[in-house]
Amino acid sequence: MKKQKNKEPKFFQYRIKYNAESSESAMNNYHYFLACSAKEALSFHMDMVKKKRLEMQTLSVEKYNSYSFKWEDKSFILNQEV
Repeated sequence: MKKQKNKEPKFFQYRIKYNAESSESAMNNYHYFLACSAKEALSFHMDMVKKKRLEMQTLSVEKYNSYSFKWEDKSFILNQEV
């Protein structure tokens, strides 16, 4: 028998670092999302920002690598359109 391929999408943990004010502030925070890609996680973040009518700076997007137990920088997505 052939092994069936997993047809469900694989989710990864992403964290998005943001600044709570539109101007520079000393306090940064994180939002955490489960998503299939960095683009999708950023889209979730931007939808939440619009829904709550928040003004903030998005500083970075990071993906958790469960094998190395480290956060990998995926901030290049910030320069692309969501």
